[in-house]
Amino acid sequence: MMRIAYILSAYTDAPHLRRLVDALDDGWADFYVHIDRKVDDTPFRKQLAGRATFVPRHWISWGGWEQVEYQRELLKAVMQSGVEYGRVVCLSGQDYPLWSRQAIRSYFEAHADKEFIMGMNLTRSGEARFLRRVTHYHPFRDLPWRNSWLKNKLVVAGRWLMRLLPWRKPVCVMLQGGREVDVYFGSDYWALTGGCARFVYDALCREREVVRYFRHSFVPSEMCIQTLVFNSPFADKAIRYEGAYRGLYALTPLHYIEYGKCIKLLTADDWPRLWESGKMFARKVVSGHSDALIGLIDAERTEKR
Repeated sequence: MMRIAYILSAYTDAPHLRRLVDALDDGWADFYVHIDRKVDDTPFRKQLAGRATFVPRHWISWGGWEQVEYQRELLKAVMQSGVEYGRVVCLSGQDYPLWSRQAIRSYFEAHADKEFIMGMNLTRSGEARFLRRVTHYHPFRDLPWRNSWLKNKLVVAGRWLMRLLPWRKPVCVMLQGGREVDVYFGSDYWALTGGCARFVYDALCREREVVRYFRHSFVPSEMCIQTLVFNSPFADKAIRYEGAYRGLYALTPLHYIEYGKCIKLLTADDWPRLWESGKMFARKVVSGHSDALIGLIDAERTEKR
């Protein structure tokens, strides 16, 4: 039976993280967890004692390079585990499955060579709002400051300063061997085959120019791994996004997500749309706000789904 590695990132709501693991654990799944260094990880370790592998912690700021670093840390733990995984699934600690354990496993086994990661060609888009994500430098996002107000002011000032200064990066990135490739854009959350996950981890370790290129980009976690996959032997098995950009939700292959100014916190009122979506996971689900929704989900997560 295919063994699945779930790699999870969390910074809040330890009880829900345990609930997420409970909902996914069918005896053939392993869990690798990163907890943001800004928070106390004791509650998470207590909730998941003996049930997860915790990886070295990074100070995470949204939109910064450290979001890629924690993914690399999680992939490293998976690769060094000695276990041969058929699937590596990247989730957040505020996700929850809409399908049963058996339905998730059966789907991945039925699509054993498919890469559930979507990529939109940013280089060929021709749209300035996308190209600025990489051509312009975005400094200060990874500063380990607890004063978020002051840090945000510095980040915004840095962004506007970089627009005024003449320094720009190209719209393509150079791989080892001198191959110039297009940049792709997609969601943080994906489910790769074991072979593709190993390729991504190895590339993050060896492709120094890729790291340098994306380190000061805007939300590199939505571009770096996508760029590696869509310029790899696994590209034909991944999901290439075509047409006009409709929002990041359209680049998230397995998740139901509602974006506005921020990600919508889901409640029981959202249940009909969740069920009709056919998606495997929902985000964002929070203890105390989403409890009734989780009850509805659990009542319908039958082995038939």
